[in-house]
Amino acid sequence: MPHFRQGIKNIAEICVRQGIEKVVISPGSRNAPLIFAFTAQPEIECLSIADERSAAYFALGMAQQSGKAVALVCTSGTAVLNYAPAIAEAYYQNIPLIVITADRPAEMIDQADGQTLRQHNIFANYIKSAFELPVETTLEADLQFSDRQVSQAIDTALSYPEGPVQINVPLREPIYSAIPEHHSNPKIVKTLPALPSVNSESLKVLEEKWTGFRRKMIVFGVFPKNECLNDLANRLAAQPDVVVIAENLSNVTGNNIITQPESLFSRINSLENKLEFAPDLLITIGHSVICKQLKIFLRTHQPAEQWQLESSMPYVDTYKSLTTVIPGFATDTLNKMPLGTTESNFSGKYNSEYQQIKLLHNKFVNPAGSDSPLSDMNVVMELLAQTPQGSTLHLANSTSVRWTQLFPARPDLTYICNRGTSGIDGSLSTAVGYAYSSRQPTVFLSGDVSFIYDSNGLWNNYIGTNLKIIVMNNNGGNIFRFIGDKELMKNSLEFFTTPHQVKIKSLVEAFGLNYMSCDKVENLNESISKLLNEQNACVLEVFTDSDLNTENYSGYFKNIRNS
Repeated sequence: MPHFRQGIKNIAEICVRQGIEKVVISPGSRNAPLIFAFTAQPEIECLSIADERSAAYFALGMAQQSGKAVALVCTSGTAVLNYAPAIAEAYYQNIPLIVITADRPAEMIDQADGQTLRQHNIFANYIKSAFELPVETTLEADLQFSDRQVSQAIDTALSYPEGPVQINVPLREPIYSAIPEHHSNPKIVKTLPALPSVNSESLKVLEEKWTGFRRKMIVFGVFPKNECLNDLANRLAAQPDVVVIAENLSNVTGNNIITQPESLFSRINSLENKLEFAPDLLITIGHSVICKQLKIFLRTHQPAEQWQLESSMPYVDTYKSLTTVIPGFATDTLNKMPLGTTESNFSGKYNSEYQQIKLLHNKFVNPAGSDSPLSDMNVVMELLAQTPQGSTLHLANSTSVRWTQLFPARPDLTYICNRGTSGIDGSLSTAVGYAYSSRQPTVFLSGDVSFIYDSNGLWNNYIGTNLKIIVMNNNGGNIFRFIGDKELMKNSLEFFTTPHQVKIKSLVEAFGLNYMSCDKVENLNESISKLLNEQNACVLEVFTDSDLNTENYSGYFKNIRNS
């Protein structure tokens, strides 16, 4: 008869044999057996983070950077619910998280017992699958079933498209009991990797259609840095009938690639001849797109066909023109597309307007005089000028990512932002986890509300010296000054922008980090330089003017549209 804790020990051993290298554990009582099992595995690095919401985002950041699955372990009750925002983000980013939740046995659910709620499939809408383990493994059949469930859960998380899974582990008393010491050989069922791909007959049809379209547009959404895909995008962008659009979060750059779509389409949407810029074939690759003006344009001027490749979800019809979903990797399909010359000046039209955009952009963002107040635009411009090559620029929602997308993407940087669900709730924790896993320079740019909201992201022992943080403090959520109706919101603006009295300096120092500040334009260059050259993790708070931020944002687009 197996030891009744043998199944718990096997969970950790199966994780090791399935290639899990890191597990983030939040302390608790019900998950004590899981803690004992994982900390007994020398092959796994165990990290302890008390705040479950922050812990889950930290794990997300590590998985973002490494491309490998990361496990999470928490106790029962509301601790499980605190994982939910990060799990939803992982789901829409296709990031594998192995979420292991301790639970009460079935007879204790809804019985007014502490730290107890209905945990079975609790994340139903935001995971690939949920797995429920036996409450005890005193029978060999129960042990085999448990082992198979854990193996299947990890395989499911890692199979294409990747994503989070939940393993719910009901546990009876005694909780603080010994894990069996003898070696076990858990049964592992391994799924061999298999990727969907387009068959030769379908590919032939696509090739014929490709040749027949004279105005092709490829739009990249959020996408991890991929040199092969970047090279392919540049080869396609060199064709006269192909236009490649990529935001900075697409991590696709090149001489012929448009990386300022919000600026460009703000102008195109104001032109009388805008129909000349409408594609007849649209190809979308990757996850969500921020650019509102691009969405407006493509929804208004729909192409004859839209092909979807490597999306976070199948059948994503953002532009209301989806005709074909193509399985597999985008590189596999696009590499087979003919690279012939078509009689077309489609890319020429776009390049002409894009060059004009660059001139108007540079004219507008030139630094203001030293007597002008500090603005978010100043900060972003200076940060992009100074960030060392090879760094990762981790961006918070909401204004941080919007300001940076107005500037040309740097090919030597990696751009990251949680745009799966686009919440502000875990941006800092994700960046901390990413930096810990990377050990390369990581710069996190945030507004004050996003930073304060997730300040518990600094409540851990894993803040790497490679992490540098800039907080643009305009005393509130400035995004609502940009997107809201000024007249409608004038009597209730404070309920949107949420001005505060939080002293970020005190907050940062309470967590033991170095702090510096800047409140003058003439000191900005030096302050950012000092931050980026700091030997330890550090936070730079820049006090920016909310009225000037609003003026700059609206003025920028007026300049683009009307010049």
